[in-house]
Amino acid sequence: MSTSSEPPRHSRKQAVIVSAAVLAILASAVWIYWFEFGSQKQNIDLHHAVGQVMAEETAHVVGQTGKLVLITLDHRTAPELKLQTDAFEKRLKALGGITIKELIVLDAKDNPKYRPGAGLSAKRFLKIARKHSSVDAIVSFVGAPELTDQELTELKTVPKFIAEAHSPEKLVHLLEKKILLSAIVPRFEFPAPGPRKPETSRQWFDRYFQILSPETALVKGDDAP
Repeated sequence: MSTSSEPPRHSRKQAVIVSAAVLAILASAVWIYWFEFGSQKQNIDLHHAVGQVMAEETAHVVGQTGKLVLITLDHRTAPELKLQTDAFEKRLKALGGITIKELIVLDAKDNPKYRPGAGLSAKRFLKIARKHSSVDAIVSFVGAPELTDQELTELKTVPKFIAEAHSPEKLVHLLEKKILLSAIVPRFEFPAPGPRKPETSRQWFDRYFQILSPETALVKGDDAP
């Protein structure tokens, strides 16, 4: 009787998650170094690029028209988020009829967990989702929560969810459940596409970030070697 040497799907998926976690840590270290020590002009270009791609992903998920809730931090706490959200709003306006119904500004209260791509708790997300169940999307510049199946069953309806996040491996559950439909994360797949010295906004984005979706998450989980 012949036996297959192919590892089970669960093992392949776990290997992908572990690899993504290690690479995400390295990518986050590069990301932190870049924003701490990179030139101001380059930082501005990159933050603008993140905001623009967030808008494009929102339009891709929502369509030409719709209303959304935007979640961010107080710009005095995270000034880089002002660059991102300003670019997001400008690009969103240029793309069509999607409007921001409500802007939710979280108060970090000097808590280091709140930063671009991180800080949104499950409790806060569930509260926002319940209150704004009629909007077309929730867009978070402060990460995505880790939700249990029980917490998900508490929601009757969930608006489409787009987020900037730092930890790809923590997004797998939300992506598989198709709660999170698009996530912008620090790049963990290399080599990065495009030139080593970016010139366009998209080249800046692709150099340091990438996009995850339910489709790419399933591909990585099912087809990883």
